[in-house]
Amino acid sequence: MNLFGIEIRRKGRDTSPAPINTNSGIRIFHYNKKMTVNDLMSNGTVNACVSIISDAVATLSLSVYHKAPDGGRKKADNLSVSKLFKLRPNFYQQPYTFKKQLMCHLLLKGNAFIFIERTKNEVTALYLLDPERTSIKKAGGSNEYYFEYTDENGQTAKYSSDDILHIPAFVWSGIRGLSPIEYASKTVTLGNGLDDYTGNSFDGGIHSKLVLTIPKEERGWSKEDSEALSSAVVKAYGGAGNSYKPFILSKGVTATPLNLGSNEDSQLIENRTYTVKEIAKIFRVPLSLLGESDAKYNNNEQQSRNFLTNTLQPWLILIEQSLSELLPYPDREKYYFEFDRESMIQSDTKTKIELLIKEMQSGVLTPNEVRKKLNLEEYPEEIGSKPLSAVNISYMENALKKDDLSEDEEDSKKRKRSLPRAALE
Repeated sequence: MNLFGIEIRRKGRDTSPAPINTNSGIRIFHYNKKMTVNDLMSNGTVNACVSIISDAVATLSLSVYHKAPDGGRKKADNLSVSKLFKLRPNFYQQPYTFKKQLMCHLLLKGNAFIFIERTKNEVTALYLLDPERTSIKKAGGSNEYYFEYTDENGQTAKYSSDDILHIPAFVWSGIRGLSPIEYASKTVTLGNGLDDYTGNSFDGGIHSKLVLTIPKEERGWSKEDSEALSSAVVKAYGGAGNSYKPFILSKGVTATPLNLGSNEDSQLIENRTYTVKEIAKIFRVPLSLLGESDAKYNNNEQQSRNFLTNTLQPWLILIEQSLSELLPYPDREKYYFEFDRESMIQSDTKTKIELLIKEMQSGVLTPNEVRKKLNLEEYPEEIGSKPLSAVNISYMENALKKDDLSEDEEDSKKRKRSLPRAALE
């Protein structure tokens, strides 16, 4: 093609499909820069978003429930896999640390690989593998996959799909996942660039841009001379530590301020604010949790529910459904994993008590379940373990009165036994 006398040749396209496998660095979104975890976490907004989400998930208790034939459910704390998330997933980690690390792997690398240790077909320990050291390989001539893990010493181990539980975050094709920030890494790159620019402006450079003019008498002035002069000026007057020093030049060299836009003119603050909002949108973290201006909520409960619904819920469902593969196949219809979502809903004491009373009066909760939520001593089981109705309320009131009367009678008998015989006569 000839345009304005310039020949333009089209570059041939590679029509071969990208391999679906693995850890080879291939990205569906080719504009991305392959960023390390250190690059990502050095960005303050990414660091805050990852910490907020991973901490929130880690604080939620995770239980295994059994589906009852009548449609109800009951905690299955006797299962070995359930005990792992109550006590210790492995020898090295507490449940909180394990869940937090799991979320960090998903948020930053888009994949979580859990090695499953079994003893007599029972899951006895769970270990998280470094996603950067774990690759997915396709077995030749079949649709099965296996995993390769390379340790710090370069030793490689192969594991079957029965040994590794793989949880991908965002999947475009194949089975390996991408992290939320990985397919929008331009925003992080821009944010890190602004951080570097700001740091150089305040810590490394001269606070006023200057043009150094060499007098005409200095003949034979070379490029090396210019570089040496520039380096000497920056070393002597650059950075916040040298801001107080007087500017001294010799041999007729003059310095003139360069009329460039200030940080305010270049909208440095606005650009930094923009990147904060963009990264927050990628992770779906409310700006109010990042200390930025955001929509106002009527109370903490609304803010907590918004964060739970829009930010955490997709991750919680992904983890719950993935962990179900730890259960024996015949038991997956009877048992399931579930996070305690309601524990993170924050409400004021008055609202909480009013809601519990309504739930008790409507029969949703028993009196003992309400008292347990309020950390109060429970009623006797025959009184407080039944859902309330109009009949049960009157029964409970009468039972409590009888209980109080029996206590009064016992106290009266104790007082009489303690009185002298003369007083009783």
